[in-house]
Parts: sequence; structure tokens; C-alpha cells
Amino acid sequence: MFPGLNETQGKTEAVFAQLRERAKHFPPELNEEWFDQGLFKTRSTEISDYLAEAEKNAYSLLRLEPSSPVYGFMSNAVQEQLTALVQALYRP
Repeated sequence: MFPGLNETQGKTEAVFAQLRERAKHFPPELNEEWFDQGLFKTRSTEISDYLAEAEKNAYSLLRLEPSSPVYGFMSNAVQEQLTALVQALYRP
């Protein structure tokens, strides 16, 4: 493990805890498509399923070495998923 992994993991846990808390302010079932179909593999009407996919991907990214050939792809995917979730959950 490289220095700072525990700190990074702690921040990741905090981000998803905040997103799960914010999701409680919405009905658990989505009545319309919130996300571009290419952004998530999940095909669900439950916001918790999208949070779970993004969280799984974020933890997978933490386990990857930055030199891994898929690191850049995973990093971009996680960033895009988090951006979409934040925009959806914190929209006015």
C-alpha cells in the first residue's frame, strides 16, 4: 500500500455516506431516467443501485496501481459517475 491509502479510503467512505444521506431526501424509486445510459451499467429504478455501482467502482480504483492500463479509464468513469450523482442529488 502506498502512503495515504487509508486517508483516501476514508474520504471515499465519507463521500458515499453523504450521498446516501442525501438520497434519503428523494423517493427511493426513480420515476424518470436521471443518468445517461452510457454512464452506468446499472439498469434500475432505485437510486441506491446507482450509488452502489459508483461506490464499487471507486473502491476498485483505490485497489489499482496508477500504472495499470485501466487506471485512467476507471478514474474517468468514477469521476463522471460521482459528478452525475452529485448533480442529481443536489439539484434544486
